[in-house]
Amino acid sequence: MVCGVLLCGGMSRRFQVPGERWIDKALYNVAGAPMIKVVFERLSEVSDRVVVALGSSSRVSAYRDVLGDFVYVEDDSVLQGPLAGVYSALRVCGSDRVLVVPVDAPYVSTRLLLDLVDATSYYDVVSPILPNGLVETTFTAFRGDVGSWILEIVRSHRRSRVADLHRGAPRVYMVNVKERGYSPLEFINVNRREDLKLTPSGYPEGPIKGDVEIVREFSREDVEGRSSKIKGSLWGTLYLGGYLEEFKLYASKGVYMFAAYALLDSPSEGERFLGDMIVEILKRGWLA
Repeated sequence: MVCGVLLCGGMSRRFQVPGERWIDKALYNVAGAPMIKVVFERLSEVSDRVVVALGSSSRVSAYRDVLGDFVYVEDDSVLQGPLAGVYSALRVCGSDRVLVVPVDAPYVSTRLLLDLVDATSYYDVVSPILPNGLVETTFTAFRGDVGSWILEIVRSHRRSRVADLHRGAPRVYMVNVKERGYSPLEFINVNRREDLKLTPSGYPEGPIKGDVEIVREFSREDVEGRSSKIKGSLWGTLYLGGYLEEFKLYASKGVYMFAAYALLDSPSEGERFLGDMIVEILKRGWLA
């Protein structure tokens, strides 16, 4: 069973135009249909059920006018950002596998979603990766049992990044979208209205030539017992102070986005600043 999770918790702030009435970007027409309908239907093609994660239940009525009756949850009040929606949806999914997609990705293909889900037959968490080491974490498939215990622990730390799923999972796989022939258009997040006019011709250059696999041999019990097996993961960083080991692991694989996130958990202000710089460099020029 696959549970699709459609993330709709954003406030559409960047989508607004000064002097005009407020518009919910999820309801904005793309190719003749509201964005939420386009992505919902795409997600429904590869999922047994779809749960819509909302920042507020006040949107339910407007979304029902477009989708009809649907299952929804409100974002968790402890976690922040997209992770809050993932956590709430997972609690009602009751599925072996979960597939997460943001509502502002109207060009995502069924082929990509199927590729992500198929890889969870062996791996715990799967996402697309660009050649420069940028991981598109809001396009994520994961095993429900592993995701549940990871998110429970992450929630106790009041974390906010979806990447904590990847950093906290034993077996992670990242699909190289350039090598597999996916269009860059699929990864446009429509934050501003002008983003709908973007026509990217290619991906940023980088060292990653194929898919990326990260396999670590630890269990939930190892995390709870603070075993040395958790080194090189989020748990080693949080509980053993091993952020540099985690950084080196990702850097050696070319997964520079996660390497930067490891630095952002450093106690050193200088290293956290470096982490911010790396993230900024990775994103600069990509679909800008």
